[in-house]
Amino acid sequence: MPKLWMRSASLTLYLALCAAPLTVAAQETLGEDTAIQRALAREGIAARDEADRMASAAEIEVIGPLDNPDVELSRESAGGESEWHLGVVQPIDLNGRRDALREAARAEAQATDAEIERRRQLLVAEVRGSYLQCAAASAELEIWDRYVDQLSDAERVSSARAEAGDTAVYDVRRVRVEQRSAEAQLARARGESIAGCASLGALTGIENPQVEPAAMTRPASSSETGERADLLAQERRILAASQRVSAAERGRLPQIAVGAGIKRVDDGLDTAYGPVVSLGVTLPIWNGGGAAVRREEARLAALETELLISRRRVAAEQAAVAARASAAREAAVTAARARGDAERLGTIAETAYRAGEIGVVELLDAYEAARDADLSVIALALDAAQAAVDYDLAIGRTYQ
Repeated sequence: MPKLWMRSASLTLYLALCAAPLTVAAQETLGEDTAIQRALAREGIAARDEADRMASAAEIEVIGPLDNPDVELSRESAGGESEWHLGVVQPIDLNGRRDALREAARAEAQATDAEIERRRQLLVAEVRGSYLQCAAASAELEIWDRYVDQLSDAERVSSARAEAGDTAVYDVRRVRVEQRSAEAQLARARGESIAGCASLGALTGIENPQVEPAAMTRPASSSETGERADLLAQERRILAASQRVSAAERGRLPQIAVGAGIKRVDDGLDTAYGPVVSLGVTLPIWNGGGAAVRREEARLAALETELLISRRRVAAEQAAVAARASAAREAAVTAARARGDAERLGTIAETAYRAGEIGVVELLDAYEAARDADLSVIALALDAAQAAVDYDLAIGRTYQ
C-alpha cells in the first residue's frame, strides 16, 4: 500500500494559498487538532463508549465459574413414619463448558473495544471532513470578496477615464454588470461559508467556528500505519464463536451435580437426624447436544466467510483511495503552480488598462482568469485533503 505524506507533498499548494491576500477573522481561528478533541469530548460520546464497555464486562461476570446451586426440600410419609430432606445441589462443570463460554465473552468484549475504536476513527474523519469544508468555504468567500474589490476599483478607473473622454461609457456599464454579478456570487459565497461551517460547529459545539482558509493544505495526520478496527472486531467475534463451539461440544458430555444436606426421620416415638450426600449425572438422552454444536459451527463458518469478504472489500477500498489521493494531490499541486501566472496576468492587465493600452474586456478577462484559478486551487486542494482523510480512514490510521 503506497503511503501518502500530505504535510510535505502539499508544500507548493500551501505556499500558493498563503501568497493570496486572505484576511483572517478577528475571532481566534480553530485548529484541526482542537476541533477533533472538542468533538471527542462532547457530551454522550464517552458515556456511550463506557456503557458499552460496562455491558461487555458484566457479560463476563454473568458467566461465573459455577452455576447457581439448587435448594431442595422434600417430605415422605408412610406407615406413621415421616422423613424430611433439606439439601443443596451444586452442578460441577468438570468439562470446562463455562470456562469456554467465559472466554467467548472476553473475546466479545475485545470486539466491543475494537468497535468503539472504529467509531472514534469515523467521528475523527467526519470532523476532519467538516473542518476542510469550512476552510474551503472561507477561502472561496475571500476570493469572491477580493474579486468584488477589484471590480469596484475597475469601475472607479473606467468612470474616471470616461469622464476624461479617454474611453467609452460602455466600459463603465460593462464593469458594472460584471460587478453586480460578482456581488451576487459574493452573497451566495457568504451563505455557503456559514453553511459549510455549520456541520463543524455542530460536531464541536463551537458556535460560528473560524477556520483559516490555508488549513486545508495541512491536514493533521500520523506517520504510523493504522489498523482496521472493524476487521479486528470481526476477528475477535470469530474467536468468540470458536469458544462457543467448544462449549457446545463439552455440553454433550454428562454433567455432574453434588448434593449435601440433612435428613430428619420421625416414627411417632422418636426423632433422628443425619447427613445426606447425593451424586447426580445428567443423561443426554432426549437432547444429545448435536444440534447445538451444528448451530455454533454454522455461526462460526458464517463469521469466517464474512471476514473473508470484508478483507477483500477493505483491500479494494484501500487501493482505490490510495490512487485517488495520489491523483488528487498531483492535481492540486499542478493547479497551484498555475495560479501565480494568473495573478500576475491580472496585475499586468490592470496596469495596461490604466495606461489605455487595452480595453475593459481584456481587463475583466484577466480578473476572471485569476479568480477562476484561485477557485480551482481551492476546489482541488479540498479534494486532495479530503482524499487524504479518506485514505487515513481506509487504513485505520488515527489523526494522532
